[in-house]
Formats: sequence, C-alpha cells, structure tokens
Amino acid sequence: MKVLIIGGYGTFGFGMAERLSDEAELELVLAGRSLDKAKIACAKLSGAATFTPLKLDRNAMVLDFQPDLIVDASGPFQAYSGSPVVAYCLDHGITYADISDDGAFVAAVLDQNKAAKNAGVALISGLSTCPVLSAIGLREIEKLIGPATDVTIGIAPSPKAELGRNVVAAVANYAGQDKVSILRDGQIMKAKGLTEVRHETICVPGDIPFPRLPFALADAPDAIVLSRDFGDLKNIWTGAGTRPIWLHRLLVTLSRGVARGIVPKLTTFADIFHLARGLFRFGAHRGGMVVRASNAKGEASWHLVAEGDHGPRIPALPVVALIRQMMNNGAGPMTGVYAGHQIIGLTELSPEFEKLDIAYGFQLDGQSLPVYEQVLGAAHRDLHPAIIDMHDTCEGRVFSGECGVTRGKNPLSHIVAMVVGFPKSGQNVPVSVTVIPTKGGEKWTRNFDGKTFSSHHSLGRKRWARHVTERFGPMAIHMAILEEDGNLRIETQGWSIFGLPLPRFLRPGGDVFETQDAQGRFVFHVDLKAPLFGRLCKYEGWLTPDA
Repeated sequence: MKVLIIGGYGTFGFGMAERLSDEAELELVLAGRSLDKAKIACAKLSGAATFTPLKLDRNAMVLDFQPDLIVDASGPFQAYSGSPVVAYCLDHGITYADISDDGAFVAAVLDQNKAAKNAGVALISGLSTCPVLSAIGLREIEKLIGPATDVTIGIAPSPKAELGRNVVAAVANYAGQDKVSILRDGQIMKAKGLTEVRHETICVPGDIPFPRLPFALADAPDAIVLSRDFGDLKNIWTGAGTRPIWLHRLLVTLSRGVARGIVPKLTTFADIFHLARGLFRFGAHRGGMVVRASNAKGEASWHLVAEGDHGPRIPALPVVALIRQMMNNGAGPMTGVYAGHQIIGLTELSPEFEKLDIAYGFQLDGQSLPVYEQVLGAAHRDLHPAIIDMHDTCEGRVFSGECGVTRGKNPLSHIVAMVVGFPKSGQNVPVSVTVIPTKGGEKWTRNFDGKTFSSHHSLGRKRWARHVTERFGPMAIHMAILEEDGNLRIETQGWSIFGLPLPRFLRPGGDVFETQDAQGRFVFHVDLKAPLFGRLCKYEGWLTPDA
C-alpha cells in the first residue's frame, strides 16, 4: 500500500510515519515544499516500512505515481479556502483523508458527497482529536445516560508540548472574531473565539486529577459534524485550556478587547504569543481532554490523559488507525464523504492508545453516590471486593478489627497527634470504624481501644474538584484517590486551614493505601508524615463489617 502524506515532515505527518514504521507492506511518501526536510525526516525513520521523500506544493498538485491514499496533514486548515488536494483526489480516483480541526473546512469536504460518489472515491475529513475523540467520549457517555442534549468538550495540551507557529496564528486569527462555530439551542451559529470560558477538571478515573482549568471557546468541527450524527444534541461547545493559566487569561482578556473593538486583531501579536508559549512552559507534562454530556435524566463525563510527549501524538492516531484498517481490509471505505468519527472509533483507536502512555474512562457526575465511589468513577469497579464494601456507605456502616499503632518520635509530632486525637503506640489494638452519611459527605469515627478521633470526608469543590477533602476541625486535607491493581491509594495534593491555602512544600502526606488480605478482609495502611514533624502516626491493620 502506498500512502502520500502532505506535511510528512511536520509534527503530525511525521508522527503518522513513526507510528506506522512497523508495517512491512507500506510505502510512505513524506511530502512537503522542502525536499531537504523530507529527506531528513525519512532518514530519521527506521523499521519495516519504506520511506520516500518528495518535494510537493499542495496548491499545485502534480504526481507521477498513483497512491492508494493521500493524507493532508499540512495545515493550518483555517487558512485554506477550498482544497486543491481534494480536487486532485476526485480527478484521479484517490482516497483522501485530512486531520482538519476547522469546522468550515470539514463542512466543505462533507458537502462533496455527490462528487465523491461520481468519482468513485472516499473523502474523509476531520480525522483528528476533534471530532474523533469527542464522538468517542459522547458515545461512551450515552451508553450510561441515553441520548445527550448538551455537550461540553475541553482540550488541554501539555504546557511543555511544542506548539507550532501556524497553530498559534490560526488561534490569533479567530480570537475575538465571529468565526467559531457552535451549536446553541439547536442552531449552528458563529461566536467570538476565546471570549467565553468554562471550567473543568480533567481526571481519568483512579488517576491524579489535573488542576481545575479554564477553557476558552475554540474553533473545532464538533458543532457542525456531531450535530449531524447525534440528533438529540441542542448545544455543543468546544474549548481549549492553554497553560500556564496566566497566559490563558491574558488571551481571553485581549480577545474580549478585540470583540469590543478596543484591541486590534491578535494576528498582529502571533509571533509574540508563540514566543511566550515557548518560554513559559511550566506545569506537569500532561495533556488531557474532557467530554461532558447531559440530558434530562443525568450527566456524565469522559476523560482522557496523555503523559509526557505522548499527547502531541494523538491527532495523528486516527489516520494511523485508518491506514491499518485499509491494509487489513485490502481496501478503503466505500465511496462517499465521511467525518473522521464515522470511520474511526474507540475499537480502532484503543490498540494505538495501548502503545502509548494514554489512559481514559468515564466519571459518574450528578449521581447520588458514596464519596469514594463518585470520585473514582469507573475505576471503582476495579477495586478489591473488600475495599468496595468498605466504601459502600449509603446507609452508614460499622467495621471492627485490630491494628498496630506507631507514634512519631519528634516531640512536635506528639503535639499534632494529641490535637488531632491519634492513638498511642501499641500492637493488636482493638479498632472500629463507624461511617455515617451526612448531607455534605461522610463522617468517619475511628475508635482505637476507647481512644477516638473523627474526620469528615466530602467531595472536593472548585480547585479541588475530583478530589476527596478530609476535614479535621478547621484543617482540610485535599486528597487524590488512585486505583492501582485493585488497591486504593491516597496522595495528598494540598491542604488549608480555615479555608486559607497552606504552602504545598509543608503539606502532610505519607504512605496511605487500602488493600485486601488472603482472608478477604479489608486492610488499611496509614503512615502519616509531614515536613519538619516527621512521622505523625502510623496505623495498619484489618477490618470486617459488623453484622
């Protein structure tokens, strides 16, 4: 199979070639305006596939060979009015695909169904993160709540990911301008880019949540293409969560200034924004996506997280999946036009995700569930049975067992232990835990041989959404709840007193996890430590439910 990739030495085109290098029966022609860059890209690749460089201008298509597929990965598609590549494929009977993230461009390709059928070819547009992953998330949610009426889609690239100047220029071009397609009250309309903001916390079930991020209205094909296939949708909104957050807020402020006519069009500052994005690359090297959907019956969200450099590879994966599909089937899709999500779904993409550090899953939002089950979402079902039972607290529970207790040796830690009410050191200490549901969460009371202390567990709010907040009087500990091989692990992410955030470098933490022993009993291990104080208290043991 012979595939021509226009923009083959760019970030996404090269990523496609890299992912497909293991296909022995595949010849990839990496094309672009610079033959030298195409040669360098081919030289970097190794594997069973064949790689050929080619100098090519997409605006003046002339080929002396007939590829089985032409992929347009050049972009930015917002700058294109019409596509000579599509015209070439129609004239020469070649299957076409692109990674366009521009709604108008995708819509223009989809309007050529008659021409595609007359030419006997398939035209596939929008084989990118949006709308392919947007549709995947929406389908997964609809399995839980039924047809959705409202959907919010947020994409947050890693702050350390490379962002091309063309991408920045495309964003600057629609900032503050009536150029972004949205679906509102059942009607597709134009809105001013980056002027509307929504907040979301991306968190794959059982993983560490992102910080709560602002997402600004961004251009994407979702409103146009998803509304065609998901007939119940009345509202579709897509946003981008740029980091660092201060740069995001600056862009939103300037875009609103453009919308009011008091700031010039931001294309003037594209180079400055690109430079700033490159210089201020602070924050965890993680990228993510959230799809939140709802209807009159309920609400849920689907989350995806890519660690490190694996996030920028995602836009290339739908095309990779398409090419593998064509090789396995021996042919391309039937003639006609297709949006990317109509060809590639989770079944085709999950094998590609598994080769990278990419995780995904859905969260059960808006449901009345015990605190830990709601935070863990779909990961809750992967816990050991004894842990699931321990946190099944809708009607209140009492558990009894025994444990060992070890206090810290630092005199300062004894003061903290006495204030909180931690038990004294000892072995085979009788222990019971009583969990009582409250209006805002759950009250946990531990009784160590007559010595008790209590705390209140609730769902984190605002900045600490997708966390569990445990309160000891005026002090609050904000915890990420993780699932690891059936075990539940707790990691402290922040803390506060009287609602005032305290320094992260002084936050308490330690080794805290729950598991199940060979007898099927719930086992807890809590080793609390804090900077300057050392160990505060360690207690570990087992519990079984009272009759």
